[in-house]
Formats: sequence, structure tokens, C-alpha cells
Amino acid sequence: PSFGSGTPRALHPCPQSPCKRGGCRERERDQEQQPASSSTSQAAMSNETAVADFDKLLQQEAFDQGTKVAQIFSGIFFAGLALWLTTANGGSLSFVQRAALEKRLTVCCFINMYVAMFSTFFNIFQLTNVDDAILPTNGGFTLDLARPIEWVLTCPLMQLSLVLMGGAKLPDYRRYLMPSFSISILSCGTTAAFMPIVGLKVLMFIVGVILFLTMASFNRLQIIEYSNGAEGLTTGDSEFRKATLLLLCTWAPFPTWFVMSPEGFGIITNVLVIQVGWAFLNIVSKFTFIFYIQRIKDLYCNRLKTKRELTGNANGTKKIFGVSGGGMHGSMSPPDFEMGGQMVMNGMDSQSYEMADKEAKREKLNAVVIETMNFLGMAQNTDRFVRLLEKADV
Repeated sequence: PSFGSGTPRALHPCPQSPCKRGGCRERERDQEQQPASSSTSQAAMSNETAVADFDKLLQQEAFDQGTKVAQIFSGIFFAGLALWLTTANGGSLSFVQRAALEKRLTVCCFINMYVAMFSTFFNIFQLTNVDDAILPTNGGFTLDLARPIEWVLTCPLMQLSLVLMGGAKLPDYRRYLMPSFSISILSCGTTAAFMPIVGLKVLMFIVGVILFLTMASFNRLQIIEYSNGAEGLTTGDSEFRKATLLLLCTWAPFPTWFVMSPEGFGIITNVLVIQVGWAFLNIVSKFTFIFYIQRIKDLYCNRLKTKRELTGNANGTKKIFGVSGGGMHGSMSPPDFEMGGQMVMNGMDSQSYEMADKEAKREKLNAVVIETMNFLGMAQNTDRFVRLLEKADV
């Protein structure tokens, strides 16, 4: 209470005298400002830490992107180098297709070696995250793009091996047509996997199946052409027919597994089952085909070597390249039919036999010329030399 006054005076909250109220207020302001300043410094420190972490994240992302770009460019350039070296040092495929069976089988085995190398590289590449792509359907399944790329680079080579193995009886355009079928089928399957609309996915799948059936019909036609009508898809015993059926039978399950996988219609969603299934089909199709071609080559070369040792060079050459056996081109001449164990004289009259004998001798000479000119590094002059021999009635 205020003495000597009728109005009460408010009590000062501070126990000190009223004359010191100004200092009290300053202390209060200092106490209020201390937590504010400390919180401000903490916020500044956290901002600096966030900025530093963001800079590190940007640097790491830039490093990853740079590494990825460098790897991709290196892979492209080395692949181009390998392709150029193969083209520059290898003979023309048209010459190989007309060469002796031994030469054709050797080239097929070299092609299969490239198939194995490409498959090895891209299967290891699938372990990285560079090729990961998220599909728009079936729960965002992650697809390894290295897998379809591997198939695009290897399956056409397997079809090319069949064409070269068939020899001169098959048209030259098959060397481009059959690999193109494989590329088109795989392109349709990969495109269907990335289709967000089910109707478009079904459409691309149907187109791929039609292309596969068309390719299979040409494979059947090649069996008929190779055997001169003696064999078909269901009849015959030649090694060429068996190799063709082996390839088609091991490729047939792929469309079915595509339908069941998340890349197709997602009937099976277990990632482990899907990946193991793709790996199993891939291994079976390539291993069986590659080992079978290698087996054909080894058996044929062994028979050829045995005949040459038993009969001598002169007689052996006559028996190998003549009418009685051996292997030159995929024609009705006896050489390629030694693989199937069939006789050339089946169903032939004397005139047809004489024409076949003459054609066999001509093809024998062409094969010797082609191999010799390739060995001498003068393959570009082969056609001219052959025309000169024909004009001279050689």
C-alpha cells in the first residue's frame, strides 16, 4: 500500500528497490534473447550440414552419371572395334556359304564362340543397376535390359549358323532374312513389355508370335531345300534337319514364359522363379545348339581325316568330293548328305545322276578356288578367276 496517498501502488515483482527496475528489464531481455540466439545458431549449423550433404549427393550423382556414360561409350567403341576386326579379317559370308562343309562348320563354331562371349558379358552386366528399367504394369517390375539386348545380339547369329551350314542350296538372301526375323521377334517382345495398355501389349505379342511362325516356316523350307525335297519338318535324318528342329524346339517355350512373367501378363509374380526360368531357358537353348554344332563338326572332321588316311590323298579326294560321299555344299551332291547318311542315287535316272555329278565337280572346283583365294588374301578376285576358268572350259 502507498502511504500518504489514497491510491494503492502496484507491487514490483522484483524484490529490489523500484529504482532498479530498468536493470531488471534488461536482464529479462537477455534471458529471453539467449535461447533465441542459441536456436538460431543451431539452425544455421543444421542448414550448413544439409547444404554440405546435398553437395556430396550431387557430386556422387555426377560421379555415377559420368562413370555410366564412360562405360557405355567404351562398350560401344570396343564393340565397334570388334565388329570391324571381324569384318576385316574374316572372309565374305557368301564365299563361306559356298565353301566346303568342313569350312562352313568351322565358321559356325566360331560364330557360336561369339554367342557364348556375348552371353557371358551381358549376364554379368545384369548384376549392375545400369540396365535396370521399371515396367509400367504389373506392380513396377524391374527389367534387366541387358537380357533382351543379349538375345538380340546372339539369336540372329544362331540363325545365321543354320544358313551357313545349309550351304549353297539355300538362297543368299537367307543370310539376312533369318537373322532379321530373330531381331524383329525380340523387338516385339521388348516393346510389349513396356506397353502401359494391355491391348497394345496383346497386339505386340500377337505380332511377335506371327513372326515366329513365319520364321519357323522358312526353317522348314530350308530343310526341304537342303535335302532337295527328300526331307521335311517331320521326316528325315540329316544333321541339318536335327539342328534346325533343336533350335526351334528350344525357342518355342520363350513366348509361353513371357506370357506368364511380369513382362507379359503377370501370371507368375515371384521374382526368383521368373529369373531362374529365363536363365534355364537361355542356357538350354544355347548350350544344346552350340554343343550339337560342335559335335557335327568333330564327327565330320574325324570321318574326313580317316578317309584321307585310308585311301591316300588322290583316292581320298575322289571319294570325299565325288559321288560316293563327303561334304561340300548343301546340294544334292553326296558331300552334305554324309551327315544324314542318305544315298544320292535315290530316285535318280542316269541323266539326272550325270547332271548331279557334273554339278558336284563344278562345286568342288569352286570351293577349292574360294579357299585358296581367301588363304592368299585375294578373295576380291575370286569371281573373276572363276569366270575365267568357266570360259576356258575348266
